[in-house]
Amino acid sequence: MAASMIPPAAAKLGPAAAPRVMLANPRGFCAGVHRAIDAVEGALKRHGAPVYVRRAIVHNRDVVERLEALGAVFVQDVDQIPEGAVTILSAHGSARTVQTAAQARRLRVVDAICPLVAKVHAEVEAWYRAGRHIILIGHSGHPEVVGTLGQIPAGTVSVVAHPGDLDRLGLPSNTAVAFAVQTTFAMRDAEALITAIKQRFADVAGPRASDICYATTNRQAAIEALAPQCDLVIVIGDEMSSNARRLVEVARDAGCPQAVLIAGAAELPLDQIMASATIGLTAAASTPESAIAGVCACLRDMGCGLEEHAGASERVRFKPVDLDVLEPVALSGSLEQRLSRLRKDIDTTLDAVIGPPRGRDRRLWEAMRYATIDGGKRFRPLLVAAVSDLVDGNHLQALRVGAAIECVHAQSLIHDDLPCMDDDDLRRGRPTLHRKFDEATAVLTGDALLALAFEILADEATHGDPQVRAQLVLALARAVGQDGLAGGQMMDLYPPARPSAQDLFDCESRKTGALIRFAVEAGSMLGRCSAEERSRLLHFAENLGLVFQIRDDMLDAIGDAAQLGKAVGKDAEAGRKSATTLLGIAGAADHASRLELVCNEALDPFGARARPLRDLTRFAVQRMH
Repeated sequence: MAASMIPPAAAKLGPAAAPRVMLANPRGFCAGVHRAIDAVEGALKRHGAPVYVRRAIVHNRDVVERLEALGAVFVQDVDQIPEGAVTILSAHGSARTVQTAAQARRLRVVDAICPLVAKVHAEVEAWYRAGRHIILIGHSGHPEVVGTLGQIPAGTVSVVAHPGDLDRLGLPSNTAVAFAVQTTFAMRDAEALITAIKQRFADVAGPRASDICYATTNRQAAIEALAPQCDLVIVIGDEMSSNARRLVEVARDAGCPQAVLIAGAAELPLDQIMASATIGLTAAASTPESAIAGVCACLRDMGCGLEEHAGASERVRFKPVDLDVLEPVALSGSLEQRLSRLRKDIDTTLDAVIGPPRGRDRRLWEAMRYATIDGGKRFRPLLVAAVSDLVDGNHLQALRVGAAIECVHAQSLIHDDLPCMDDDDLRRGRPTLHRKFDEATAVLTGDALLALAFEILADEATHGDPQVRAQLVLALARAVGQDGLAGGQMMDLYPPARPSAQDLFDCESRKTGALIRFAVEAGSMLGRCSAEERSRLLHFAENLGLVFQIRDDMLDAIGDAAQLGKAVGKDAEAGRKSATTLLGIAGAADHASRLELVCNEALDPFGARARPLRDLTRFAVQRMH
């Protein structure tokens, strides 16, 4: 820094008068701050300005102003953001209501929450579900604390910042509690509160590892070690930064009463510097290197000697924020290309929701994976994704709904293949599940997959709005029950003595059409859809389900067993009535073509945006597998 940058009234000190400046390590940006800033810069690079950011991405005015100059627009709440805009949520974490409000405005959202804050959110939710009252050690009103409070219902968590706050909670000593800690809270203060909590309550749960951020811990430990040797400690950071203010408190508590917080070189306390022999210097985890370099250059220009002091080595690297969620849903390319991409995404989702085998019955776990992963056309999940995209829904949520449907579909096939029903040996070119394992395992696998489907839909990850989740669960229950899949299967097993074409279509509308209708209805719930639009989509789905089953009937008569991956001619052997036995091959094909026209007419008001749904209809009419 040039001499002219020395603050006014600061003279260059002589060698005898110049203080020694000890530089604490580590200092400045942490991995979480780098990650959050990179997310905003990456979104601006991909999509251009403006990119909207809810609240300060990190607590430093210099950082915010630099990002504003690049085109970021910082707002207090999502209702200030134009509908459909690219939006970044801050590293401090956000309440679930913020996510729900963002969905309502169809914002293209990236959550830049620090992974360590996300860990606290997960802990708090798990303890709440376990029936514990949560004691959150933190500062009321801090954005991180507000976001954590917003993960669970009001009244189930209490915020404390001092041991005396525990007296005001009014909780009996036999209350089952769990504690969590704001990631930027002072270590010593947190330890004192944790000790007080354990003394007061008999049943206390806590995190396996400290909630306090590694960067907070390391910076506090570094300045705590230097402070007793110093006449003055300078902390570089923003006044709104909690971790910067904590560093000042730590330095004072460690034995250096003269500890000050400055934003940059212009705020250096010259009188105190000239009166000090030894100065300690550190910077908050949200302080940019430019501010630190500016202060160090100014001190150097004043004649101070700067010494680096070794501290904890930080090798932590976080996975970058995923910006791919901002991209439009990949519904381009041929239908087969879209199906290929979706198969991979659905397999990934199913793998995640089935989870690891640890602590579970290995045989059941293997059977669930055998039945669901790496198999099937994934027609229904692509239907969910296409409808969701049509109504500006969230693609990741559509994948979860699609995974739930695949669980139910797999369950129906497992039970359909059992000796008491169709008694099939082959499915998708592989042994049916009861042949691969055994009949008892097949029944229990179907039960587990059906339960998993409802678990997926009821999970908050599927949708932030509990009303939407309840609607999804209700709609799937109806699609599976006596008025849906199960009822259709009974009609198929025990048909009238002389079934009419209407009897057949009623059966097929339930047995096959119910899940297809649910796929379309569920997709429409994930975005904004008027009553008229939903009515048209359900009319489309009703006819598409019939098209799909009619083609199934035709393939049983004319299909290739090797290509289909299952036996053919089963309907004729069993004397079962189908579209081909009632209408003939040509009549069934003609009826499917007429239904295709009805499907397309229902989609007419959506224009070109409905092309993926038209492609799926064409596929249903022409498919050979």
